[in-house]
Amino acid sequence: MALDLESIHIRLQKAQGQIGAVDRMIASGDSAERILVQINAAKAALHKVALLVSEDAISSMLGKSEKKQEDAKIILERFSSLL
Repeated sequence: MALDLESIHIRLQKAQGQIGAVDRMIASGDSAERILVQINAAKAALHKVALLVSEDAISSMLGKSEKKQEDAKIILERFSSLL
C-alpha cells in the first residue's frame, strides 16, 4: 500500500483550519461546548492521519501479499485505540 500523500495533505489542512477556528473561538469568548466540538473534530482529523500513516508503515513492514495486507489491517484495528 502506498501512502496517499494528497489525502494526508488535505486532512492536515482541515485539521489546521479547525485548530485556527478553536483559537478564534477562544479569543471571541465562544461557548465551551462549541469550542470542545471543534477540538474533537481536529483531534479526529489528526487521528485519521495517524491511522493512515500507521497502516502504511505496518503494511510495508509485513510485505505485499494480500494475506500480509489483511494482517496489517487487523493489527491496526487492534491497536488503533492506542493512537
